[in-house]
Amino acid sequence: MPADSPVAVDRIAGGWLHRYTRSRAIFIRGEQFGKSPLRPRRVHPARRSLGIRAKVRLQHLFFIISLLLSLTVISMTAGNLRGAWDDVSKARGSLEAIEHLQVLLVAAEMASRERGPANGVLGDDLPGDPARRARLKTAREQTDQAFSALQDAMDSAAMPRQGVGRTVGQARAQLIRARAAIDLTAGRPRSVRSPEEIRSAVSQMFGVIDALGPAIITLTNEAQTTYPSAANALMAARLAADLREYAGQLGSQFTVVLTTRQPLSDAEQVAIERLRGRVELLRKQLLERTATLGDRAAVQAAMTDVQSRYFESAIPFVEALATTGLNSGRYGVDTAGFAARYVPDMDAIVALRDVLINEALADARSGLERIHGAALWMAGGGLATLTLLGVTLWMIHRRVVRPLGRTAQLISAIAEGQLDLHVPKPKYRDELADVLNALAVLRQHSETRLALEEERQRLVDQLRDQSNTDFLTGLPNRRGFFELAEHDLTTMHRHGHPVTLAIFDLDHFKQINDTHGHAVGDNVLVEVAALCCRHSRSGDVVARYGGEEFLVLMPYCTLEDGALQADRLRRHIEALRIPLPDGGELHITASFGVEQCLPSDPSIDGVISRADERLYIAKSSGRNRVVSMQAEAD
Repeated sequence: MPADSPVAVDRIAGGWLHRYTRSRAIFIRGEQFGKSPLRPRRVHPARRSLGIRAKVRLQHLFFIISLLLSLTVISMTAGNLRGAWDDVSKARGSLEAIEHLQVLLVAAEMASRERGPANGVLGDDLPGDPARRARLKTAREQTDQAFSALQDAMDSAAMPRQGVGRTVGQARAQLIRARAAIDLTAGRPRSVRSPEEIRSAVSQMFGVIDALGPAIITLTNEAQTTYPSAANALMAARLAADLREYAGQLGSQFTVVLTTRQPLSDAEQVAIERLRGRVELLRKQLLERTATLGDRAAVQAAMTDVQSRYFESAIPFVEALATTGLNSGRYGVDTAGFAARYVPDMDAIVALRDVLINEALADARSGLERIHGAALWMAGGGLATLTLLGVTLWMIHRRVVRPLGRTAQLISAIAEGQLDLHVPKPKYRDELADVLNALAVLRQHSETRLALEEERQRLVDQLRDQSNTDFLTGLPNRRGFFELAEHDLTTMHRHGHPVTLAIFDLDHFKQINDTHGHAVGDNVLVEVAALCCRHSRSGDVVARYGGEEFLVLMPYCTLEDGALQADRLRRHIEALRIPLPDGGELHITASFGVEQCLPSDPSIDGVISRADERLYIAKSSGRNRVVSMQAEAD
């Protein structure tokens, strides 16, 4: 087959697509390098009209821009509305969290209150005072109602809070266990009730509040995220709830000694002092928090009541009782009497907590109204923006695009020689009127300029084809390969992808030329080039490096895979049969050197040099083989 036949060239070029980064040249089946994708397509002289092309492009461009602008504004508006709706939903969820926190604190308070009647029963002897048993029953019923209300609130929540619900369930289970321990202890004669047994039963009631702690923290944090203005009130409410709990624990410390009629032990003294310190710390923290709410009269009044009733009445009573416990142990009051004297003063703490929660709820509801109003304003603003955009686009189309399209039609007609057309008087004195005055000059110069540009482009394409393409094989030549390889090497290194290069040489090619002539040698080169095109991977670059040497650049290919690909090409070349003029067949082989491109390679030259060393080893070790660094290591 002649080397320069159309069939041979088509076999080499078929299925290949090479992109040049500098010239943006294209190599497609049946074409040469240099056909720029940006080059204008040829237009028939009858349609080579600036007016028609401008009209079509302008209308399409305006439509695309209008569509994109409309979609952008719609998407931005929708995104803003979605964000506003999310803010409203989040605000509602945070308000709901405060409401749940209020119910949760009530449930915790009821569980704390239940400890008073429970302590009274623990201090009573069998068969027991019916009035005390009735008070305990009533307290338990109130606690159960509070927990049922809490569970109903969690079940009907718009925003599910599985963690909180799980915590509430654990607290309820702990409450059941604590009640069982109290009933078991109270069911035994007081004389056989040990202090450890009583203390264990009381501490299990403490565990109910401890189990509710994570839920209280979760709900408080969720509410504070959306309503920072309610943060002080919420934190103060939590402190008040903690104060109520520690005040209850402080009172419960006397349950054992009032039941056993014994002085305070060292451990009980330490526990009372520890709880007394904790109560005092909470008082100071509450004073600091409520001071930031100085404009809230209800908060200040409730805090003053706490100071008066609990810290100036209940605390001195506890301290006096503790002093008695350190000395004679003759307390003069039993557990029921202690509860009747101590517990009512703690109601001031509960009242403070409720006031603070109500303040937080008021702030949250006010914040929700503001967020909801902002969302409505945003919706109205979005609708107004869309309306303004539609009016603006309509005016631009009416005042600019449509008049410009009509003017372009007139330019097209004059450019095609229809000089007898009537030029209408412009409706507005604007730039379009000035365009009509320049039509004659544009018509004279447009054809000349276009012809010169096409000739220049043709010459540029021709020179580019000649400089980048091997005339015999149709493959990229050395220059074309380096343009492709340097770009691929830079891209692969930037993204960390492997690149492998193979260089191969036809064995004994000089002998083929000397024996069969240069025509047969040229045919061998053409057939080998076509074989490489057929059996290389999509995306590989095959080029004629010079003489009988070829290069294969394999992106996204490791050294091991590159060596396997090179060996496949070697086997295909070995199986190739070149027809000779005398009717015989010529067998050829090739030797390959394979090298991987390293991140430290500044250019492709060093890679080619290393691959050429592998090729030399393949030649020296018997030819018709592939040598790579991996093969040497093996």
